[in-house]
Amino acid sequence: MKLQGELVELYSLQRDFFEEYLSMFSPVVRDPLRVPSLENELNYLEQQLKKAQQGQTHFYCIFEAGSSQLIGAIEIRDSAENAGQLYCWLNERFWGGGRYQEALNLAAQSYFQATGDRYFTAHVDITNKRSYLALKKCGFADLALRNGPSGLQYCLALRRKSLYLR
Repeated sequence: MKLQGELVELYSLQRDFFEEYLSMFSPVVRDPLRVPSLENELNYLEQQLKKAQQGQTHFYCIFEAGSSQLIGAIEIRDSAENAGQLYCWLNERFWGGGRYQEALNLAAQSYFQATGDRYFTAHVDITNKRSYLALKKCGFADLALRNGPSGLQYCLALRRKSLYLR
C-alpha cells in the first residue's frame, strides 16, 4: 500500500526495505527509543512484518516524496496489545520542514479508515521533549503521566476528529 503526500510517501513495510531502514536508524534516533542495537530492531521488524501481513498492525516506511530514499518509519499498533500504540522515527537529517507531521497525518487517516477507531495513543519518555512537542503539534492531547519502562512518560491520544479540525 502507498500513501501519497506532498513531502513524503508512505509504503507498507516490506522486507526489501530492511537494509535501508537499518542504515537510517541512527544512534540519534535509536537512543530516545531505547533500542539497544540494530539487531534488536531487525528482530522487531521481522515480528512486525508478520503482524502487518496479518492485518494486526499498520506499519509504514517513510520516503522522501519523489525519491527512493527511506527517511523514517511510522507504526500504529493494535490497542489490545499495546497501551502506547504509536511507534515512529524520522532520521535527524530530515527533522523540520513538516515531513513528520505529514507522515503522521497520512498514517492516522489510513488507520482510522481501516479500523473505525476513534483514537490511538502514544507514550513518550518525559525526557524526550522533541518527540512530545512534535506529537502536540500534530494534534495529540495529553492524557496523563505514567511510569514507563525507563521512567516517567507522557500518555497522549490523537482523536479521529482532530484530523478534520485543521
